[in-house]
Amino acid sequence: MAKTKSSTPSGDVSSRDSAVQQKLEALKKEHANLHNLKITTEANIRNLEENLAKLRAAAEKEYGTSDIAALEEILEARRRENETRVAQYEEHVREIKDSLAAMEEQQTEAAS
Repeated sequence: MAKTKSSTPSGDVSSRDSAVQQKLEALKKEHANLHNLKITTEANIRNLEENLAKLRAAAEKEYGTSDIAALEEILEARRRENETRVAQYEEHVREIKDSLAAMEEQQTEAAS
């Protein structure tokens, strides 16, 4: 008589077989989770690649390049330009203050 199922003399599944079955079920669940993660990751990669392509196109349009090193150079040049403009504006404000102080001093002297 051939047995198709490993069982104890009472007909129950042995604890060894039960452990293997539980492990198999856990592995099936883990495999399904990993498969779902793979699908999600692949979709995220596609979305990121599309976004990167759009950003590269926008950089090409606005700055004439999408090369990171070239963009960093452009950024640095613009920062230096902004620093120069701020320094010039600061000098202009200081000149206005000096001019106003001189005018106030003249009024004070004239009033005395």
